[in-house]
Amino acid sequence: MPFALCTLKFRIDHCDSLKEKRAILSALLNRLRKLNLSVIETDHQDAHQLIGLEVGILRANSQILNRDIQKLQEIFEKEFPNLYNYDFTKEIYS
Repeated sequence: MPFALCTLKFRIDHCDSLKEKRAILSALLNRLRKLNLSVIETDHQDAHQLIGLEVGILRANSQILNRDIQKLQEIFEKEFPNLYNYDFTKEIYS
């Protein structure tokens, strides 16, 4: 079974407090967990305009895995337009 480990880094425009960041992050994490993947915040816990995430995705075959990685990127663009994704790296293991 192939799996992917994705590292994502975001900048939040117009975010002035950690409380506001946590509200955005909570909505993002809830949305991502509906995709049946694992996600954790890894970096920038004390920076109110930065988010660092690690996402693990395990799928039955490579085609489904690549489709879900693409869907992940589309979610950020369409549902979270206030997030600027400045780093997206993925490692795919077969």
